[in-house]
Amino acid sequence: MSLNINSEETVRLASELAELTGETEMQAVTAALKERLERERDIQERLKRMRAISKRIAASLIDGPSAVEHGDVLYDERGLPG
Repeated sequence: MSLNINSEETVRLASELAELTGETEMQAVTAALKERLERERDIQERLKRMRAISKRIAASLIDGPSAVEHGDVLYDERGLPG
């Protein structure tokens, strides 16, 4: 299986990165893709946690905001961010 890159900009960027790092163009592209994928996975994980917190907060506000202690919603039983 191969990847055919038909973008002059992409080829230029890969070449420049390879020159700066001393890697081959393929190594530079692979490393860049791994780094980007890791960042995107981290973002998705943070969003997942934020959505879970939002759901807990929304569920606790059914009786109104004054019925909720913010610490109970934002922190778990160990005092860590929930």
